Amino acid sequence: MNPICDEDTLRESRLRFREYFLENEHEEPTPSKISESTKDKFQRAVIGAVSFQRGEANTIRRVLEEIDTIALKRTKEGFNEVNFTIGVLNCLFISYVFGAYPQHLWLLYFVEGAYMIPRKFYNMWNAKPLNQALYYLDFCWCMNFTSMLYLALLIATELVDGLHIDDSTRETFMKSEIGVNCGTLMGANIVLPFVACLFHDLNTMTGFFIHIMPPLVTYTFMWHSAEIKETWPSLFDLSHLSDMHYFPTNGSIFVVPGTGEILLFFDGHLQINSNCESNMHHIK
Repeated sequence: MNPICDEDTLRESRLRFREYFLENEHEEPTPSKISESTKDKFQRAVIGAVSFQRGEANTIRRVLEEIDTIALKRTKEGFNEVNFTIGVLNCLFISYVFGAYPQHLWLLYFVEGAYMIPRKFYNMWNAKPLNQALYYLDFCWCMNFTSMLYLALLIATELVDGLHIDDSTRETFMKSEIGVNCGTLMGANIVLPFVACLFHDLNTMTGFFIHIMPPLVTYTFMWHSAEIKETWPSLFDLSHLSDMHYFPTNGSIFVVPGTGEILLFFDGHLQINSNCESNMHHIK
């Protein structure tokens, strides 16, 4: 007898067999009237049913074990109620500071970045199967390192006697910040699929942080410079911001469709962003 079909199972199945008169609809079968072939077919059917039930149970058990494994992995990566709540509250806090206290947003960026960026680097250094630390050579990461280094130098000028950053360096850096933060980094929030809000995941939120915070900080410098200057009078010199503009103030800008050429109008002069000298014109 097949080991997966025990005696009790066969006995119960035979009782049901007799109960439903499987041999003859009007006559209860007796052992003498049941052929050997019928017994064999019936036994194989019972064995098949039992095997199917046990196989189904094993499949469900394996699925549940796989779900538990994935859940354990996600929990180990930080997917829990505490981290999720902290991630949501942090986003709300940044939004509140941006709206209510824009003069302090740069400080919030510096403090949170000082924790999140090294913490993500630690995770990338210990990533399996391959070390991911070289991702920090990406353009967006390098620009954030530069911004935080500059903010650290500004803070150091207040704390260390004799340390000074001249006005020309401040102006050059601010121009670079406006171009990079309001261009490349802000555009990355729109086109890059991995720039996303996963409130429980520190790695993903740090990637989102380095792309969304620099444009917000730059916005506060440009549109709330008076409040920043009043709150931090000796830390920031933003007098040169009045001479900085996204587009020409005395003319207009137009992109020629299909050519990639940018037309800039300055006081009646048309400059075309092209290497061909024949494209330079004078508008009378």
